[in-house]
Amino acid sequence: MIFLTGASGYVGRRVARRLTASGLRVRGLVPAAEDLPADLPGVDLVRGDILDPASLEPLGRGVTAVVHAAAAMLPNPAEKIRSVNVDGTRNVLGVARRWGAERFVYVSAVSAAYAKKNSYGQSKVDAEALVAASGIPFVVLRPTMVYGEGGGLHFARLVELVKNAPGVFPVFGPGTAKLQPVHVEDVAAAVEIALSSAAAAGGTWGVSGATVLSFNDLVARIAAALGQRCRIFHVPLPLAMAAASLAVKVSPSFFLTPEALLGLNQDAHLDFGPFTTACGYRPRTLDEGFAGGLGVSAA
Repeated sequence: MIFLTGASGYVGRRVARRLTASGLRVRGLVPAAEDLPADLPGVDLVRGDILDPASLEPLGRGVTAVVHAAAAMLPNPAEKIRSVNVDGTRNVLGVARRWGAERFVYVSAVSAAYAKKNSYGQSKVDAEALVAASGIPFVVLRPTMVYGEGGGLHFARLVELVKNAPGVFPVFGPGTAKLQPVHVEDVAAAVEIALSSAAAAGGTWGVSGATVLSFNDLVARIAAALGQRCRIFHVPLPLAMAAASLAVKVSPSFFLTPEALLGLNQDAHLDFGPFTTACGYRPRTLDEGFAGGLGVSAA
């Protein structure tokens, strides 16, 4: 039995489907505030809160491994991000130890590798340290920007912005940061590898796609895939940061916070070669992902 946190999320759903399709039993954790997913047949869906260890304790019957994919992302406040990503991970590790779990797979993020870390990236670094010190055989996976049909969160927002751009698209900063988007199905495959591969144990692995490109190029590729013409113009980063700071004061839920802009201007590519050599991970190219995962033609 695999205990999966974040089962109702974009990545969690794909992980649950892949694992059940492979014949594994999955118990998926869904917060009380969210609807139970109707598209996960065969998954044992349960309620619980990673910030309340007592709610998790009774859910461990038969569990042999844990996949911890639940997380809070920007633009959530830094306090919530730290609480969910660090304290929540500590709680899940605690029950996993008491359940006698034989493997703990932590779905981290490329943000943990940023040179300048925002609150999300630092929370992932701190959670990774808890996992490594837990005493449970572990695997840490660091996905880059996740994309695919219907998501993920940041990629879907970017696609929507490009769709609605009136022929021009503002890029905040130079747009030269290197990205390596990974298809959500490749992330799910990486989780399956992490559960089954002896070579993966104890490692921190880059889970990225097979295409590296700049943010500017990614915007152009999305526009081309949507069949749109899109001219990019650049907003100097200091000006954008100042405007974002003001926008957050007016609307605390504003998506492009200063921390988000910091992340968008960090190189976010990871070498998947070690994961391929050790464990056989083989991601698709961006063209392959766009053709098969977005419902649009390849660029």
